[in-house]
Amino acid sequence: MFNADYMFDRNLLKGKIALVTGSTAGIGARTAEQLARAGCDLVILNGRSETSGLEMKAELEALVPYSRFVFCAANYNRIEEAERLFDFAKSRGGVDIFVHTCMAEGANGLRPFMESTRKDWEATIAGLFLSLLECTHRAVPQMMAKGGGAIVSFASDAAKVATPGEAVNGGALAANVMFCRAAGLELARHNIRVNAVTPSITRGTKTYDKVMAGGFSKKLFEKAESRARLGVASAENVAPMAVFLASPLASHITGQVVSVNGGISAA
Repeated sequence: MFNADYMFDRNLLKGKIALVTGSTAGIGARTAEQLARAGCDLVILNGRSETSGLEMKAELEALVPYSRFVFCAANYNRIEEAERLFDFAKSRGGVDIFVHTCMAEGANGLRPFMESTRKDWEATIAGLFLSLLECTHRAVPQMMAKGGGAIVSFASDAAKVATPGEAVNGGALAANVMFCRAAGLELARHNIRVNAVTPSITRGTKTYDKVMAGGFSKKLFEKAESRARLGVASAENVAPMAVFLASPLASHITGQVVSVNGGISAA
């Protein structure tokens, strides 16, 4: 059985402040939990819903009483709200660790390319790629002021494995991970590392519930699940990779893209 309490030493991230976008549920929430278990002094939670955010804050405070959590309601797909989110982080001491869980607001999910519209493309590219640029552009100055930091982007294996129905998603996510590769090299001189984690189908997430609800995406991902040689990953299985990459254990790792997919593919 998975036991997050035994994953990392409590002093691994002592003194660090982490910001995790999209952390009111799923992979973001479990990453926030494990960053706290690894010793972060403060974990800044983020999501669009104040109610969901405060509920998750209370849950995590009960699970990890030796760390601190605060919540900032903001939609990072909107420039002014992204700015407010990072102003909030700066007022709490500035970020050492930034973990981004991307989301395509308003896009209509997986579908054949010829059934999508320009509105879908723009929403997908904004949520899965431009949001990372927007947030990273604000995180980096805070990290530079503190002498360095670590950025981890949660993307998807769609960035590396061509899949029917994910032409637009895959293109936007490929841009996401290529940005992490190049930014990892570019920002190394500031002691800032940038890496990406690319899950496949992941249980315990809203995305899982959405794609398995029926239709084209359900058929697609049922096939993917059948190829998970190590079992279908859960949010709890995926989150530790982000903690590792954000930690001193990965001090010489930057510009890398790591799949956590249960053996669905060797992407």
